[in-house]
Amino acid sequence: MLTVPQTAISSDVRQAIVRYLLDNVDNPCISIAEAVHVMREMFPLCELTEWQLGDLIARAAIDAAFAVEFDAGAS
Repeated sequence: MLTVPQTAISSDVRQAIVRYLLDNVDNPCISIAEAVHVMREMFPLCELTEWQLGDLIARAAIDAAFAVEFDAGAS
């Protein structure tokens, strides 16, 4: 399984993912595609691929006990 190198992920991106989850705590399910879109708007120069960013979001959401909609390829 591919993993994201820890050094390639800024703490700002990690904090933004956590903030996004906190802002959506009342939603029963987190959309990976929507969350990736929001992160891209916040960090347009982020060097992570869509897959890497989606993976980070999914892992954080699962760790926080969110249901996850794996729709990363959908637009």
